[in-house]
Amino acid sequence: MTMRTVQSKPLMRDIRQAQPDWFSEANKRFFADRAYYCYYSKATGNPYLVRSTYMWSDMFGKPKTLCYRINPVDPQTKRIGMLEDEIFDSLADAKRWLSVH
Repeated sequence: MTMRTVQSKPLMRDIRQAQPDWFSEANKRFFADRAYYCYYSKATGNPYLVRSTYMWSDMFGKPKTLCYRINPVDPQTKRIGMLEDEIFDSLADAKRWLSVH
């Protein structure tokens, strides 16, 4: 039986308090983010922010494409860290990554 990766609303609240500007409408619009999700890794217990975003995918005449990106979160300060390199096609793919990292 596999464990589900469940979104953590208390973690999201803590991250928003630590970095309120990250979630501003202007920032969200600039980066073309659609939604934010917070999860703890099943493998390590580390916190992560998962973003659904268009991340400028429509540059140079390309179609606008939704994807998912992951940022680690500092467990003590709840500050958002550097973006992971991987780009995920779905939230399920991002959750699979979280199950092993």
